[in-house]
Amino acid sequence: MEKEGFVSLWVGDVQSSEELDRILVVSYSDEGDFIPSIFAKHFEIHRYDDAVREAEYYEEASNDLNQLLEGFSYDDKIVPSYNKLVQEELPDDINTVVLLYNFKYTGEIVEATIQSNYLRFLGTVEYK
Repeated sequence: MEKEGFVSLWVGDVQSSEELDRILVVSYSDEGDFIPSIFAKHFEIHRYDDAVREAEYYEEASNDLNQLLEGFSYDDKIVPSYNKLVQEELPDDINTVVLLYNFKYTGEIVEATIQSNYLRFLGTVEYK
C-alpha cells in the first residue's frame, strides 16, 4: 500500500543480477494498465511506484544489515531503524536487497521462493 514517508524492505538469495532484474520488471498493457512484476505477484502487491524502488544484488553474500543497506537512499535513517526492528540474526546467504519507498507493506506473505530465488520481507520503517 502506497504510504508517503515509509519504506519496506525485502532481503534474500537470488541467483544473479539478471535474475533480480527479471523478477522486478514491471510493465504496462497497451491501455496503460499496470502489470505487476513477478516479485509483486508473489507478495500480492497490486501496485507500487517503480520509480521509488531500489534494489541491489551483491556478488558476495552477507548477513550484516548495516553493510547491506549502506549507500541506499536515506541510509542514515533506515539503517538504525531496521537494526531496532530486526532482532534476529539474518542468514549468511543474503545477496539481495529490495526497498520500496513510499510504501507500507501490510500483506500477510512474509517469504516467497520464486524459481530457486528466495525473498523475505523484514519490515517497514519511516524514513522521513
